[in-house]
Amino acid sequence: MNNSNSTKSIIEKYREKQSDYRDRVLNEPSGVGPYRYSKEKHGNMLVNGEVTGSNFISKAAYNYAKQKVLDKEVNKYLTIDEYRLFNNMLSSMPMCFNLFADLRQMLTNDTNEVTRIVKELFTEIVWIDKVCFIDIEFIPLPIEKFINDKSAFDAIIIAQDKQGLKGVISIETKYTDILGENTSPESENKKKLATQLFSKNLVEELKENGYKQIHRNLLLTLSFAKENNYKYFHNIIISPNEDKLSINQVEELKSEMKKYKDSICKISLEEFVKRGINCNNVSYSGLMKYFKSRYIID
Repeated sequence: MNNSNSTKSIIEKYREKQSDYRDRVLNEPSGVGPYRYSKEKHGNMLVNGEVTGSNFISKAAYNYAKQKVLDKEVNKYLTIDEYRLFNNMLSSMPMCFNLFADLRQMLTNDTNEVTRIVKELFTEIVWIDKVCFIDIEFIPLPIEKFINDKSAFDAIIIAQDKQGLKGVISIETKYTDILGENTSPESENKKKLATQLFSKNLVEELKENGYKQIHRNLLLTLSFAKENNYKYFHNIIISPNEDKLSINQVEELKSEMKKYKDSICKISLEEFVKRGINCNNVSYSGLMKYFKSRYIID
């Protein structure tokens, strides 16, 4: 997805999908956006979503989103926009809670079942034997130990293999937004990690032009793995089929990687949801069917 006319039509198509869901399923009025004090109404904006929880498809997702907003009181690095989280139906932030909050809650009671589901969801990752931890809107602290900026994981899964060796799976979710083109400057940590992972040409380019989101996400994942002495690290991008730009970005980045080329990949949102529906867990399968009706355009 880029800023071309075709992308604008894609955004409009998904806005129409969310507007229809708000009107037909939720039976709620449209709100203003994209900001709290905006004047213009949009079909994808809710009214008082903080109270109604209508931007979420389960109690687990809504309750954990509220908890994360409270966490900002003690973690100044969290960059959660509360109004967007609770009221913007096009935002990928609540979408991420809708995908992973119930798995996170389920993990407290049934590690084996969550492990089985996660293996179904991430068939590209073959070493998973036990899921140990799931979180959403996770930023490794202190940031100075990692890549020294406010980059965060939309979702994170920590798992281990049959020998007990651990790995991290970081997840970036996108709906109508694209992988950020905004850049952050070089730091010593970024430079050191980039030199290990990327070609000399890309390292020089990043030094001159800054690190885009796709670079920061992968380097933060590698840094987190190294800091915790993990054997494995993977950065997964989940976005709709129509997001061709992220596929190109991933392939372009892989061509500049000296090693660990299988550590980054794109999974389409449609494929991910299909795997969830077919995971043979009544609760999560039902949730993903609901998710499909809310987010996916057939």
